[in-house]
Amino acid sequence: MAKIYVSSSWSNPFQQSFVEELRNRGHEVYDFRCPNGREEKSVWESVGVSKDGILPTDFKEVLQDDYVRQRFEEHKEAMLSSDVCVLLLPCNKSSHIEAGIMKASGKTVLVYNYADEPMTPELMYLFFDDIYEYAEDLFAAIHNINVSLSESPDEQP
Repeated sequence: MAKIYVSSSWSNPFQQSFVEELRNRGHEVYDFRCPNGREEKSVWESVGVSKDGILPTDFKEVLQDDYVRQRFEEHKEAMLSSDVCVLLLPCNKSSHIEAGIMKASGKTVLVYNYADEPMTPELMYLFFDDIYEYAEDLFAAIHNINVSLSESPDEQP
């Protein structure tokens, strides 16, 4: 089965149920809320950054925090070891950066508008492989990726 990185945000109320559905379908899914099976607070909440924002000079300093760097490395490793990225809308800037990095790394990136609400049109979504409105269409696409991965010469003994 495909290794899937779900790129979304802490404020997306559908993220946890979506991760669970993918796992129920047999996929290995990275869950940024529970990396390595342990439930976490958001990185910023963990280091005391207000949701109201932070000044650039303070932000540069916070980015050097050991815990922030550790979580960054966890996310990066999960991104680079995954086969597929699902950009689960609605999401934030960081999620879009993750999806862009994954696409630039040769990964398949699928956009899914789980909320079934109007989307903000984004020209750069043309970089991504496809956009889905319906869950079953997305799951079928992931299934087809699984078939391709299992037929890959790299996967043959």
